[in-house]
Amino acid sequence: MSRVLIIEARFYDHIADGLLAGAREELDKAGISHDLLVVPGIFELPAALKLVVTAAEQGNDSARYDGFVTLGCAIRGESDHYHHVGAECMRGIADLSMAYDLALGNGVLTVHNEAQALARSDPARKNLGGQAARACLRMMAVKRDLGLAK
Repeated sequence: MSRVLIIEARFYDHIADGLLAGAREELDKAGISHDLLVVPGIFELPAALKLVVTAAEQGNDSARYDGFVTLGCAIRGESDHYHHVGAECMRGIADLSMAYDLALGNGVLTVHNEAQALARSDPARKNLGGQAARACLRMMAVKRDLGLAK
């Protein structure tokens, strides 16, 4: 049975709740088992993903997953922090996905304000968490189709 790990940044709890609900709904609909790993903010998402990959490489069977979904949110503030954290998070996730051939759906929001975050995280509206889960499932299928799934 396929397993997916959702790695969730909970800096904005009310936004994270919607992203997680959307992702879980899609994975449940597809009959996919999933676990949750929570980190403080989006900057920690790539590090957590790398730790899981390393644990699996070192033989930790409980760290072996067929796919990954990253969830979180950065909202623009008055300083440049938003730009740096968002860019490093996205770069880190993309680099790891390509370096380790990960089936990954990225549901990290980088938005200008809370209203945009709420609209995109709400499963009844834009549902970025659900979109990220569907992307993960599709990439898992691509790996299977290419004979790369373990």
